[in-house]
Amino acid sequence: MKNIYYLGLILTFFALSSCSRTEENISLLPPTADIVVDDLVRKTSLRNQEIPFKIINELGEDISLQATFFVNDTEIQGNIFTSETIGEFEVYGIYTENGTVVTTNTETFDVIIPKRKVVVEDYTGTWCGYCPIVTAAIEDAHDMTDDLTIITIHKTGSGDPDLLHFPQVDELRDAFGVFGYPTAKINRTINWSNPYSLDEITSLTGLDTNIGIAINSELSTDTNDLIIEVELVNEQSFMTGDKLVVYLLESGILQDQVNYYNDDPTSPYYQLGNPIPNFEQNHGLRNSLTNLTGDAISSTAALVTYNRTFSFSIPENYNTANMSVVVLVVNSDNTALNSQFAELGENKPYE
Repeated sequence: MKNIYYLGLILTFFALSSCSRTEENISLLPPTADIVVDDLVRKTSLRNQEIPFKIINELGEDISLQATFFVNDTEIQGNIFTSETIGEFEVYGIYTENGTVVTTNTETFDVIIPKRKVVVEDYTGTWCGYCPIVTAAIEDAHDMTDDLTIITIHKTGSGDPDLLHFPQVDELRDAFGVFGYPTAKINRTINWSNPYSLDEITSLTGLDTNIGIAINSELSTDTNDLIIEVELVNEQSFMTGDKLVVYLLESGILQDQVNYYNDDPTSPYYQLGNPIPNFEQNHGLRNSLTNLTGDAISSTAALVTYNRTFSFSIPENYNTANMSVVVLVVNSDNTALNSQFAELGENKPYE
């Protein structure tokens, strides 16, 4: 997606879609220089996932087979490393070039167990006077955990157009049995109802899971063309019926919000007005880059990466500074198994 200029030797951890590998590009500079890590680097792997190391000299020659690699100061066989143990690791290489023994600088990488990010979807609208109660509950949940992927799905009512109206909202409502407003869903298929207990969400967040999701995106500021790379890996394997969902969201939309809680002293929206002027609407679903309920994930063995690349031309009326990418892995019943989110231009690794 971009040209990378190397100032010296490069130690590369790389991912191939046909094998279970992790990608990292690390520039190895002279001792007096700083280490430069390219922003496409993903520096995490799952337990027992193969991590190949690669050294390319300044002439562009691959000299990996001539090198010896050390992880945590212990020599490894060949250039592939795996670990059953999670934690942070250090790697460097030693090789001989023109009769001189060269030791690369040291870089770190992590072996992890992925943590589950719970999906909360809020079917809402600026016309819906009861909907702010869900907004408040989601904000409370978000204050308690960062392992939360939030999607709000807006529908225009009979009044002024909702600025975040999602054109395919009725297709989603039909798919997930949304008949009234407000409606909130946990992991796409579990109803989250009044009084919106936070424990229903926090009891699920941050748990160990077997699916890792990485996102990298790049936006051309000249053309507003967006490229999104998604990488998945499963400690077991992806099953028939598993699907990938990729959405674009936008936050920071200011619009008046009808508020039926204006006279309720127990509400955080008490006496803020009805409507509340310039209410900030966040996490609004703008576009789906896959089918609404997901694209099938092709048969992929355990610890083998599954990769997809998406391109999208962002309309001029979107504020790219407030946009984000959401990725879900769902099963055949459309229940979200894990999720990940990233700002535009962010490289988000397995977590």
